[in-house]
Amino acid sequence: MWKIIYNILVNLAVPPFVLYGLTKKKIRKNLFERFSATTRGLPLKNTIWIHAASVGEAAIAENLMNYMNQQKDQHRFMITTNTYYTRDMLRAKLGPVVPVFSMPFDLSYLVSRFIGTSHFKALVIIETEIWPNLIWQAKKYQIPIVIVNGRISDQTITTYRRISPFINHVLQHVSHVAAQSEEHMKRFISIGMDTDKISNTGNIKYCRMLKDVVDDKAKENVITFGSIKEKELEIVLPVVVSLKNDYPDTLIYIAPRELHLTTTIETELSKSFQVARFSSIKAGVTGKTDIIIVDTIGDLINIYGKSMVAFVGGSLAPYGGQNILEPLFFGTPVIFGPYMENFKDIANIVIESKAGVIVSNGPELYGTIKKIMSDESLRREMGNAGRLIIQKQQDVMRKTVDIILNIMKAGDGGDRQWEIKLMAPS
Repeated sequence: MWKIIYNILVNLAVPPFVLYGLTKKKIRKNLFERFSATTRGLPLKNTIWIHAASVGEAAIAENLMNYMNQQKDQHRFMITTNTYYTRDMLRAKLGPVVPVFSMPFDLSYLVSRFIGTSHFKALVIIETEIWPNLIWQAKKYQIPIVIVNGRISDQTITTYRRISPFINHVLQHVSHVAAQSEEHMKRFISIGMDTDKISNTGNIKYCRMLKDVVDDKAKENVITFGSIKEKELEIVLPVVVSLKNDYPDTLIYIAPRELHLTTTIETELSKSFQVARFSSIKAGVTGKTDIIIVDTIGDLINIYGKSMVAFVGGSLAPYGGQNILEPLFFGTPVIFGPYMENFKDIANIVIESKAGVIVSNGPELYGTIKKIMSDESLRREMGNAGRLIIQKQQDVMRKTVDIILNIMKAGDGGDRQWEIKLMAPS
């Protein structure tokens, strides 16, 4: 009954959604692919399918793949994602080695066609993307389903509890949930997840497979403002100006979360300083530079690595926060605002460990950065506390991978031959 009701509703929603999507660039740029994506032309054999909805989940997927391939067995992977931005980023990074597709919309016949004649050893869903037809079709094709780094946000849990009989029916087909905390594990159980099929493994965002880790001696005279959102510009830009006036020899990086903000930031800061885009510097353009705007993808984490202090945005305005762990991998003290709903557990650990500082406004941000910049002993203490947080969590990835491997070994429906013919949609 649940399948019938759900599929009637989602099919009725298709025409208005398409009309809406055509008016929105973010949706329009991969709208056709999400209706037409298929692996038929590239049948994948014994492949692990990872679904990473957006940029944050994609970073976890990369680290998960890197960790698994550092072990004895080499694995084949395929990634699906929801946004064109994440799709293009992953294709540029991974090349032809790992196929990357836009995830089909959650219509049973689209998911069935996408799977085609491919053979997937497991479907690994990063964090929580509970798409009913995706889960039902994967189960139909005897693909074990594992949710890793599982989380349910404060906003989502209320909705899920209202429709818990339906969510319970969907979750019955999930092989295992590796929750990122005790609280999130309890939330899954409250909406119907079987207690025998869920565990608290911890947050694998703490684990990052990095080639080069910068030590304190390699730190440069750099301050970084990362993942700045639009509503934070009026708070952050005056702080940048004041700090640059106070520390004229310090290089300041500012990385907007949305690249369309690059021009706004450049126009404002160019009134007082020599401003360059990071893409130009990578291309070999030289000259005196006071402030660098990061307008590229994937470079921010290395910039955090050489920074003396970093502010992570999405947190001084009600956006829910961004990943404040990246500076900690390099022992860089981190500062963030009070709006950290999406990273509440991480924020609490960072504050309790004194690896970071929470600020509420521009003056507090300015004062905190000045305090850290002027106290080498404090920078060292905060940096060491951050590294300790990371070190304590390294076994989380191992636990998570063990669950995936055990689920694949056990299988969910026996040995399915990869040559299986395309099944008719339900």
